[in-house]
Amino acid sequence: MAYRLVLDPNSSSPLLPGGQGSRALVPHAPSHGPNTLGLPIQLPNVDHSPFLSTPAPQFSEALISISDLLGYLRRFGIYGMLLALPLAAGVFYYLGMGAKVYEAEAKLRLRIGENNVLNLPDSVSHGPGELSAPQLVNNHLTEMKSHRFSEFLYDHIDPAKRDAWCARLLANPGRKAEILKLFGLYTPGEKPEMKGYFVDQLLAAVMVEPLKDSHILRIIVRDGDPAMAAEIANSFAESYIRFYGIQESGLTVKDQAYLEKQAAELRKKFETSERQLAEYSKSANFVDSTGSNGVDRARMTQFNTAITDAEQKLIKARSDLQSIRTTQQAGRDLQEVRIVGENVDVAFQRQKLDEKTTAKRALEPLCGRRHPQMLALSDEIDALKRSMGKAIDAVVTRAETEVVTLEAQIKDYEKMLDSARGMAVDQSGKKVEYNLLLEQVNADKLTYQKIVNSLSNAKITGGFTDSSALSLADTSGVPEKPVKPNKPVAAIASLMLFGIISIGFPVGWGLLDQHVLKIMRQGGSPSANIPSANDVPHVPVGQPMPPVIQRSPTSRLLASPPVMPPVAPLTIPGLGSAPVIARLPAIGSANPEFMLGQLLKPEPVGAAGALSQITTTLEMQALKRSGLGGIILMTSAESGEGKTAAAAALAAAFCHQGRSVFMMECNAVSPTLHEWFPHSNNHSSWAHDLESLRYGNTHLFLLPAHDLPAYATNELLDGYRAWIDRARHHVDWIILDAGPVLRNFADVAPLAPLATDVLLVNNPVIANPAKLKATLNLLQPMMSSSAFRGLIVQGV
Repeated sequence: MAYRLVLDPNSSSPLLPGGQGSRALVPHAPSHGPNTLGLPIQLPNVDHSPFLSTPAPQFSEALISISDLLGYLRRFGIYGMLLALPLAAGVFYYLGMGAKVYEAEAKLRLRIGENNVLNLPDSVSHGPGELSAPQLVNNHLTEMKSHRFSEFLYDHIDPAKRDAWCARLLANPGRKAEILKLFGLYTPGEKPEMKGYFVDQLLAAVMVEPLKDSHILRIIVRDGDPAMAAEIANSFAESYIRFYGIQESGLTVKDQAYLEKQAAELRKKFETSERQLAEYSKSANFVDSTGSNGVDRARMTQFNTAITDAEQKLIKARSDLQSIRTTQQAGRDLQEVRIVGENVDVAFQRQKLDEKTTAKRALEPLCGRRHPQMLALSDEIDALKRSMGKAIDAVVTRAETEVVTLEAQIKDYEKMLDSARGMAVDQSGKKVEYNLLLEQVNADKLTYQKIVNSLSNAKITGGFTDSSALSLADTSGVPEKPVKPNKPVAAIASLMLFGIISIGFPVGWGLLDQHVLKIMRQGGSPSANIPSANDVPHVPVGQPMPPVIQRSPTSRLLASPPVMPPVAPLTIPGLGSAPVIARLPAIGSANPEFMLGQLLKPEPVGAAGALSQITTTLEMQALKRSGLGGIILMTSAESGEGKTAAAAALAAAFCHQGRSVFMMECNAVSPTLHEWFPHSNNHSSWAHDLESLRYGNTHLFLLPAHDLPAYATNELLDGYRAWIDRARHHVDWIILDAGPVLRNFADVAPLAPLATDVLLVNNPVIANPAKLKATLNLLQPMMSSSAFRGLIVQGV
């Protein structure tokens, strides 16, 4: 009976080793017809050079190669195109089709500095300084996109144009509604409230941004009607100037109300003083209004002057404190208040903060947020913000303290004035009393006049609604060309998206399927053919051999191999005992293919149990390393010890267990691999593709040496290394069938460092213990200290 590889080119489901239709070595009747199923496909990629292909030695190969990426494109390219076509069409429709959109732009100039056009000395000012320009720009951007200003614009824009614009937008709800109408799913909603609808559409159509390196604010409006886009842009700019002026005048009105309240109180006090003076003059019949220039009069004059000055300072301090509290209640920046903004410490901290902020903005695109320099700048900015906050708090505290101090000072002056009055009353009679009342009247009159002058200035400045802090830099004309749709841009964008998705999706899906989903499907194992540690069969040691039960050939092949008894170690003089991991029986036959079939049978006819013990030992060692299979070097001391037979049987045993194996014949002096696998005669040693070396439809790949020259040692070694690096990521196990050590040590020695597992085949009849010792002494310096697995004894 001959053993051939069963081929099923139409198989699409995973096959069990040894089962019907499996991709493993199964006994079949020999066939000599020309269309034998065991014949592999002819190899198209053949290099007819006299040596093995020798690319540059690469001891590490990338997990993802160009051939893998091309394979992903072939496998999943149609899905990428199917996905890319609708997306590209959607992008082209979105950018290159639809209603025309026009863009109009108006510009506002922001004047940084004092905004009191009259420069009245006593008028209250809230103008920002040069150092607060970034904050002021941000404040304008926020207010221009606020609902308050949008509602203000609704009230001041031309009602006819406003209603026509809203009606046009309501009649054309957009692309989403058009698509829903095509499918009959569009349901018109209730008519919205006109003011709220105008505000929402205005905020969506208007974009405000600062012009770089200037104090210009750009107002960009996009709309389907070019004339309406220009009208909205111009009205937006002009109305905001008026809106801002009203806002600023609203602050002056608050100051005006405070001054009016103080003026009313002082007027009552002044009228009371005049009434008392008139009553006293009438009751005392005193007409002369001139007084002496005595010491008491001079003292009272000084006290009255001091009280007047203190009251003026108190009024100014209360006004500043009232401005601070009003600004705090409004949630605005205290730096807008003049007493705070002009403070030396606040201005200095604000200048340093602006410098650090500008430096951070310049470095952020270059360094990124996590750069050490950026982190240092952030810490400095935080420290400056805290310092500036402390300086502002100090100014507010100073203003409150000044009010309290002035109030206490006025009380002290009034007490001193009362004391001077008492002394004057004691010294004189009616004249002194008259002079006291006259001085009180003059003091109240002077204070009242000061307040009235300040109130007049406030009324004058509050009458301006157009603030000098803003001016119209440019108006918008009616645009001629639409900015949307742009078919060239849409075509380029759709082509780029189509190319990216049609290439990126297949490659990405292939990488995900091969390197992520595959591992998840395999339960964490890196290969579908490598089991986990719990799934690897363990051969129990110390159990007696079960009795042989006669079964039919098919049931014997499908049954698991019997448990083998422990193998006694082999004693080598001078080296102690060497581990023997399996003993293979001697099969007398001249047909290698028949001998291989016999070795795959269960004991006692074959050596299935011994081969299973070898594979179990190797896979347990692989799992202790990393679970990624390995490279097995099989050699012997002398030729004729059955080394190639053991290697072929081990490769077939791995295939029975569902592993993928790449077997390389590294003995060009005496090649015999093609005799054990007859159909490998069609395999070329000059092949470049691993798939062309597949043996039929199995997981076995064979690289014979029957057509290689034996004298090209260096070229062969480079070729072996290149094939190992190429195949180690595609198969589970690589078996190197090397020559005998004592005859071809120069060929075997370079292969020993590449192997993760070394098996030494020994036939006691051919190689005695002395030769075996010499072989091990030669191999040990060349191979890894943990690579030697043991001996496979042949012919027992």
